[in-house]
Amino acid sequence: MTVKYFLWFIAYSFLGWFYESAVCSLHDRRLVNRGFLNGPLCPVYGFGALASILVLDHRTDNVLVLYLAGMLLTCTVEYITAVLLERLFNAKWWDYSKYRFNLKGRVSLLGAVVFGALSVLLIKYIHPLAGGLIDRLPDWLQLALAIGLFVLVLADLYVTVRHLVKLNDRLKEIQAAINGFLEPHTRWAGELRDALLSRFEESDFYNDRIKALFSLSRIQNMRLVKAFPNLRSLKYNDALQRLKTMLVGKGSPRQPSAETGCEEEVNISKTG
Repeated sequence: MTVKYFLWFIAYSFLGWFYESAVCSLHDRRLVNRGFLNGPLCPVYGFGALASILVLDHRTDNVLVLYLAGMLLTCTVEYITAVLLERLFNAKWWDYSKYRFNLKGRVSLLGAVVFGALSVLLIKYIHPLAGGLIDRLPDWLQLALAIGLFVLVLADLYVTVRHLVKLNDRLKEIQAAINGFLEPHTRWAGELRDALLSRFEESDFYNDRIKALFSLSRIQNMRLVKAFPNLRSLKYNDALQRLKTMLVGKGSPRQPSAETGCEEEVNISKTG
C-alpha cells in the first residue's frame, strides 16, 4: 500500500502543478512553471489530496460533510506547509494578510472555500478515476514507477534546497552591504527609503563582490521569482527585492494589494 500511496501523491502533485501553471500561464500569457520544485510537481497538493483520501474516502456520502472536512484538512496542510517553509528558508512564499478572515496570512476563508470544493471533486470524481488507473497497473510496474519517481523527486528536492540555502547565504551578504548603505539614513521610511534603496547600485557598497553575488545562479533565481512573484524574505528582504528587480526589471513582478492577477487566482487554491 505504501507504493500505491506514493503514486497517488505523485499523481495529485502533478495535477496540482498543472492546474496552477495553467491558470498562471493563461493570466500572464506566457508559460509559467509554478511550484517549489523545478519539476512538474506541487507537493502540497499531493499531501492535501492524500490526507483527504485517507480520512474521507468511503467514510461518508454526505457532500456537506465532505466539503467541510475537506476545507479543514486541506487548510491544515496549507498552514503547516507555510510554517515549515518560513522556518526552513526564512521566507514567506504566499501571504493572505489582506484577505478577510485569514489566519496569520497563511490560510484564508476564500482559499478554504475553494479547497472544500476541490476536496469534493477529488473524492467523488477524480480519485475513483485516477486511483483506479493506478490500481490496474501490475505490482511490479507500480514498484518500478515508485522507485524511479522517488529518485527523481529526491534529486529535484536536493537541487532546490541546495540552491535556496546558497541563495540565503548570498542574500545575507548582500543585505549587509545594503544595511551599510542605508545606515546614515536609518530614520527614512516608506517612499523615501524605497527611493534611496533604488540608488544602491550607484553607491560604493555595490562593489564587484556584490555584483558577482547578484549574478550567481541566474537561471534558478529567475525560475523562483517567476514561480513566486511575491516571495518575501523574512531576514534579507531588501536584498531579495533588489535581486528580483535586477532579474525581471522595474515594475515586475507586480506588487498588487492583496495578491492580484495570477497570484490571486492561484493563491486561493494552493501552496507551493
